[in-house]
Amino acid sequence: MRFLAADIIFPISNLPLNNHVLIIEDDGTIQAIQQRSDFEDAQLEIFSGALVPGFINTHCHIELSHLKNKFPEKTGLPEFLTLVTKDRAHLNEEILKAIDAAEKEMLENGIVAVGDISNLPISFAQKAKRNLYYHTFVELFAFDPMNAFKAVEAGNKLLAEARGFGIHASLAPHATYSVSHELIKGISAACFETGKPTSIHMLESNDENELYVRGTGLFRKFYRDLGRDIKHFTPTGKTALESLLPDFNPQVKTLLVHNTIATQWDVEWAEDLHPNLFWCFCPNANVFIEDRIPDIPMLMNHVQYITIGTDSLASNHTLSILEELKTIQNKFPEIATADLMRWATLYGAKFLGIDDKFGSFDVGKKPGVNLLADMIDANLALATVKRLI
Repeated sequence: MRFLAADIIFPISNLPLNNHVLIIEDDGTIQAIQQRSDFEDAQLEIFSGALVPGFINTHCHIELSHLKNKFPEKTGLPEFLTLVTKDRAHLNEEILKAIDAAEKEMLENGIVAVGDISNLPISFAQKAKRNLYYHTFVELFAFDPMNAFKAVEAGNKLLAEARGFGIHASLAPHATYSVSHELIKGISAACFETGKPTSIHMLESNDENELYVRGTGLFRKFYRDLGRDIKHFTPTGKTALESLLPDFNPQVKTLLVHNTIATQWDVEWAEDLHPNLFWCFCPNANVFIEDRIPDIPMLMNHVQYITIGTDSLASNHTLSILEELKTIQNKFPEIATADLMRWATLYGAKFLGIDDKFGSFDVGKKPGVNLLADMIDANLALATVKRLI
């Protein structure tokens, strides 16, 4: 049994607590939170800082970890995608080494569970070691509706391979500019049948809205540079979100990733349409690619669930949820630290369907325990994270 005391405890499902003790069984199960006055100091492990549950990274691309420091920053999304598409193929040995290092980095940064994107099976052996909890989103591309069936068929083969490794997995469409209505409907139907979540990159840049509203912009050039014909595509005259969200089954938990250009109208309309939406922010990747981050204070006032992701090392310098939270707090100091912690833990666990074990210090869970040291009045600017359990 361990008795952990700190300046503050963020149990997540309740208000932050001062002068309390977190009681944990030897296997990591939360037994209780009690008043510190019930104990002698000699009984306690006493820390300076805050105790928080293990972090949940709801959006990562661990198979792209070998692309760290390969690309310039602030190129804009279409140019960034062009660079990744042309340079992602490397020797398997190099990719596997980078995947292993990336996982170690997440472990050191107090991450306990990951929603990870896979286009290939190369990360499956690492995930099967179960150093972290992974839910793998097998990501599909098929902008031409005629290719939707073939894409789902290929995705199902990769799903079967993932499950052969004992990995939790489901299908996910890539992004608004690379999928069709038919593909989304097929994926969403499959996720409904299995009860699994899905995700999509959404509202990352103005270019995707220009494509859907007018059929013009840099995504036309992106496909032209790749030598791909998109004559099949007809603009809808609506935003990308408005065009594609109705294709998702509202009973399927759906993660909208990035939301960099989301407006109040977008989020209110989307929340009314789809009751199982989760909005994921990856602010450091947004800065890396587009040099902007979403209007998070507006979004938090109009959506039910927010989660945090790191995106890949192709578009980020580190896989640290704490660094993402620092970026948000620096830009929007009015956001309470307790809200940031909830997004980084409980809501991510809810999306992945693992909140019975992770995400809060509720009795009976095994969420992991992080120490956030060097916090000043709940300000994260100087904070560091240490994984205690």
